[in-house]
Amino acid sequence: MASGTGVIVDEVLLDGGRGQERVRSALGGTGVLWVGVTCDRDVARAREALRPDRVAGQFESQETVVHEGVTYDLIVDTSHATSESCAATILGHVPTTA
Repeated sequence: MASGTGVIVDEVLLDGGRGQERVRSALGGTGVLWVGVTCDRDVARAREALRPDRVAGQFESQETVVHEGVTYDLIVDTSHATSESCAATILGHVPTTA
């Protein structure tokens, strides 16, 4: 941001690339690192079954549309990676300011 404060936005783009363009427009000229988060289908199904806030089948109904037409700078696969290692990978791609 203009003040030098970083911002993290965690968003599921339910309409894919159109959603990305809306977010891009809302952020104006702010530098953005677009990170896609993926995982193996079986892992996603198992995780979904463990979460009480999920509707069965939600993953499968969203798995392709959320990535369709979206351009990423980086993709992390959470199938077997820890959240800490994914965060470290992402942090390694965040530009530093002098």
